[in-house]
Formats: sequence, C-alpha cells, structure tokens
Amino acid sequence: MSAEAAQLSRSAFIADLSPRERSLWRVALTLVGGLFAGFLVGLLIGAIVLFGFAAATGGFSEGFGAFPGHLKALLAGADNDLKSSLVLLLLATATNGPWAATFIALAALIAGRNIRGYLTAAPRFRWKLLAAGLVISFALIGPFVIAGQLLDKTAPPAPLLSLAADWPGRIIYAVASVALLVPAAAAEEVVFRGWLLRQTAALSRNPFFLMIVNGVLFSAVHGDFTPDPFLTRALMGAGFVYMTLRLGGVEFSTGAHAANNILIVLFIQPLSLNPTASSGVSLDSLTQDALLVFSYVLMTEVVLRVGPLRRWTGADLADPTRPAAMAATPFA
Repeated sequence: MSAEAAQLSRSAFIADLSPRERSLWRVALTLVGGLFAGFLVGLLIGAIVLFGFAAATGGFSEGFGAFPGHLKALLAGADNDLKSSLVLLLLATATNGPWAATFIALAALIAGRNIRGYLTAAPRFRWKLLAAGLVISFALIGPFVIAGQLLDKTAPPAPLLSLAADWPGRIIYAVASVALLVPAAAAEEVVFRGWLLRQTAALSRNPFFLMIVNGVLFSAVHGDFTPDPFLTRALMGAGFVYMTLRLGGVEFSTGAHAANNILIVLFIQPLSLNPTASSGVSLDSLTQDALLVFSYVLMTEVVLRVGPLRRWTGADLADPTRPAAMAATPFA
C-alpha cells in the first residue's frame, strides 16, 4: 500500500470503529429497520409537502375532483415548468432529509454511538468546511459546466434561463436550488459517506476497496444503470469517500455534492421523473469523469495544504492521532 493510501486508511473518521459496528446482526438490523422506517417517514413527509404545494398552487380551485389531475400535471411538467421544477426540488429534500435522519438515528441507537460520529471526527460540525466545498466546487467545476453548455450547439437552454421568463422567477429558482439541494446532498452524504463508509471500513480499511464499494452502491441506489451516468456517479461517490477520509468528515463532500447537483439543475437539466437519456460511454465522457475525480482530489488537497484555508475551515480539527470517542450517548 502506498504512503497516500496508508494515510487514508488511518483517517480519523474510521479510527474509532466499535465492536458493535462490526456486529453483523446489528448491521442487518440497521439496514432492514432503517430502510423501512426511513422509507415510511420520508414517504409521509413527502406526501404532506406535495399535497400542501399542490393545494397552494391552485389544486382545489376547480373542486376536489380536479386535484388528482392538477397533481399529475405538476409532476409531469418538471422539464419545462417552473412550479413543477420547484416541487421536485422541494420533494428531494422533504423525502431524503427525513429518510436519512430516521436511518441515522436508528443506526446510532443500535450501535450506541453519538450521531455526530457519522458526520465528523472533529469536535464539532465544520460549517465553514461545508461552505468551502460548495464554493470551491463552483469555482473549479462551474466554469467548465457553463462553457460546455454554451459551446454545445445541441444542448437545450439552461434551466436557469428557460424555466422562467423573467429574472424574479429565475432568482427564485436559483435560490430554491441552493437552499433545497444542500440539505438533500447532506442526507445522502451522512448515509453513504457517514454510515456506509464506516461499516465497510469494519471489513477493510483499504481505501481503494472503500471507494469502489461505496461508489458502486451510491450509483446503484439512484436506479440509473445506463453505463455513462452509472460510471459518473460511481466515480463521484469514490471522490466523496476520498474527501471524507482525508478531511475526517462529510462536511466538505456535502458541499461538493451539493455544488454538483446545483450546477446540473441550473445549467444542464432540471430535476425530472423521466430517465436521463444516455449517449453511451465515450472518450469524451471518460475524460470528463477523469477530470471530475482529479478536481475532487485537487480541491481536497488545497484545503489541507493551504494553511489559512485549512485553519479557517477547521480541516485540521480531525486529527487521526486523536480518535473521537463517541460511543456512549447516541443522541448527545
């Protein structure tokens, strides 16, 4: 194992694995109970939010019987309608957030851990590190996304410009995208780079094993198995694992994850219930994937190696030589 890989295997984030986290029956109970309970809670909250949004946008204006048709039209028009796009953004947070919170709360209870242990190895959650992941990702990846959209003559108009005809509507869409996709990304990060990463580290601390397993499962759960988007999401998941291990928490990966999703819905395509069209794996797509992974590694190392940035974000608070003892009070 190289020195860099050995350093990742000693990450503070996985340094304090407990015997309970190595218990197969506890892992199975967490998966079955957490997924079931999380699904029910997410479904309930999502249904309430969807019902409320549909009612607030005129769902009952023509009587109760017209409500199902209004709801169907609202969900079906996400590709070209501002209200439909907003409701899907809202649903992404209203379902993912409660689902992840329920899953992690149950996981912490079964493992006898503090919930914070699934977020960070630092003494506190590092909000500045999350903000750094968001801003640096925008600065590093955003120009390429925007340039690619502008230079591709076959690309549809950017959702930021096409979903609303005026700037007030565009501003509402942009603000909603940022406000709603950051917590939605956090929900995925705490489950995949929080709980799942720790559980797979109980089997092996080899960082390549952790990146491959986490990346593949992260991509698979999105339900899109066409080769190019599946590979892209798997590599993104692997990159987020690198960030988490290197920085000792999910804060930075949450910001980077959110930035990726925000860039997509602002400049490439809005959230939609329709599957993404696949153009197949090509040299161009593989090059883009490689550049994405390289950018994730680069921005992580910049945060760690630039002294003022490292201190401001708290990146040095997760010291691998000082494992955080978070096994006594699951909800403290």
